Amino acid sequence: MMAYSIFYGDIHNHNAHGYGVGSIERSVDVARGHLDFFAFTGHSSWHDMQRMEGGREMHWSKGFARLRETWPRVQDVIADANRDGEFCAFLGFEWHSSAFGDQCVVFPGDHRPLHYADSVAGLRRFCVEEQALMIPHHLAYPKGRRGVDWDLFDESCTPVVEVFSEHGNSEDDRGPFTFHTHSMGGRETANTVRAALARGLRFGFVGSSDDHAGFPGAYGEGLMAALCEDLSRAQILEAIRSRRVYALTGDRIEVAFTVDGSPMGSTIGAGSQVEVTYRIAGRDELDVVEVIQDGIVVHRSFPRQAVGPQEAFATPLQLRLEWGWGPWGALALDRITDWQMQVAVRRGRLLRFFPCLQSMPFDEQRRHRFNLEADDALSISSYTARQNAYRENPNQSVVLEIAGGPDCELDLDLQVPVQMSTTSSLGQLVEGSRHHFTGPFPKEAYQWHRVVPLSASSLEDRVVLPVPARRSNIYLRVRQKNGHMAWASPVFINYR
Repeated sequence: MMAYSIFYGDIHNHNAHGYGVGSIERSVDVARGHLDFFAFTGHSSWHDMQRMEGGREMHWSKGFARLRETWPRVQDVIADANRDGEFCAFLGFEWHSSAFGDQCVVFPGDHRPLHYADSVAGLRRFCVEEQALMIPHHLAYPKGRRGVDWDLFDESCTPVVEVFSEHGNSEDDRGPFTFHTHSMGGRETANTVRAALARGLRFGFVGSSDDHAGFPGAYGEGLMAALCEDLSRAQILEAIRSRRVYALTGDRIEVAFTVDGSPMGSTIGAGSQVEVTYRIAGRDELDVVEVIQDGIVVHRSFPRQAVGPQEAFATPLQLRLEWGWGPWGALALDRITDWQMQVAVRRGRLLRFFPCLQSMPFDEQRRHRFNLEADDALSISSYTARQNAYRENPNQSVVLEIAGGPDCELDLDLQVPVQMSTTSSLGQLVEGSRHHFTGPFPKEAYQWHRVVPLSASSLEDRVVLPVPARRSNIYLRVRQKNGHMAWASPVFINYR
């Protein structure tokens, strides 16, 4: 199998060019700061929206009007943002429908028109003509209440569906991340991904945030990974159309998954059995990796636990730095706290870092910035607050990938919100976490989490599975101990 690079992005998110908040310029800047690619999908229309008590439908109608009025500006900003090899930006819009379910349209090129349709068929005709993607989202809401209508599914411009977003998890009606943050009900069994695969439909999996705070790639709200030869619009689109993509909740779990040597998303022919192989590199301790065939878990793998100092310090190690906490609203002390800090690694090497950035609080001007000043020093500018925090988590964090032994030390020099310096060794952090407060209760704090050894964060396995005398699909589900998940797109067997 060809070796691919993994690129991370978000192809469904919103801002004030619709009924969210924040400028299109801010969305691009935020995305460029921690993602490889993104698509802005402004709220465009809701052809079958009903009147609401107190005229509340105007919230949506005014948002649609804002996108229409500012569409020329949006097009220009997205076109100017794209830099193949550095960062890819796509133009898009979201089409609402109570009867047919919401759809996100993503264009392959720049300066394209909004389109208004009163049926999925009409929208699909437009997408086929434009060679655009048409991706259904929050699938599992009840049919007729903006949930997906699988009866109308067509692969022609819908190679993938949105398995996870800030709404929750549409894979199954019994899985984690239930639907509860909106007013459209819980998860309907017949509208889940599992039900659609059982019907013989063929699609890949993506995650996207559907964030309304102008913050693409918001941690915990949904993310996707694309397996590509290089970073370009053409390669991202080719990966999506080939279903060589996977969905994530937030942590950037690295997934390689093949069936008889073919990558995720493939359609293959097979005889009586197939060989499934996978390799996982997590950003935290892995809990379980599951192989799911035709809706049934047929194989589970668990990480090995460290058995001694030599294995505990096999590299690379994963180490999470988290900052925030601080007062909650009950104390009438809501505030935004700015952070400036530098982490220096001594007697070791900082290999990579993975930002985990929450979307709130909204601020048009503030940004999170990570600057690798040398191989062993990372400067961080950030901000935290409890205001409107997604699922009530106000914190920000970054995962460091480090090569080092027990004598490797991490010097943290904090300049804002207070001046203080601390030193922690990997030897100490293997034993337990270290928590540091910026002042007396209820001041903010930062924490070095306990080191995650390589043996606890990575896993490789292979399994031979029988193939039934009919078509079959196999996909992979990964869960870390901190709850973050990944879903690799299915491989479809004997679907031709």
